[in-house]
Amino acid sequence: MNDSKKITPLRGEKVMIVDDCRIMRDYLRQMLLEMGFSRFVEADCADETLSKYASEQPDLVFLDIMLDEEDGLQVFEQLLAKDAKAQVAIISAHSTADNVKKAMLLGAKGFLVKPFQPKKLFVTLKNMGCKFVG
Repeated sequence: MNDSKKITPLRGEKVMIVDDCRIMRDYLRQMLLEMGFSRFVEADCADETLSKYASEQPDLVFLDIMLDEEDGLQVFEQLLAKDAKAQVAIISAHSTADNVKKAMLLGAKGFLVKPFQPKKLFVTLKNMGCKFVG
């Protein structure tokens, strides 16, 4: 990613950020804003995620693997049951080989280890099918 040049998402995707930590949601949203994204949906628990996914129909989802007492991978499976083409990347501070393997086997488009850098996020966005101009 070239930091000296402004890039813009080609299709104006709506991004869902799911994390039980407000600071992490703000961190990711700020990075995405700097990359040109402007439409966001946020959730902090499984029920809210499933409800907002159905009503808001986001194009991309960044899903924390641990949501308070809930398993983010189970939420991912529920999202896939509703939409087999869901574009989901997992975010986590717990990057065990088992977690990464499970996420990728489910079809995650990326696995971002907190705290992640903009370059890693950019690569993940491209893996999710985002196209950029600029």
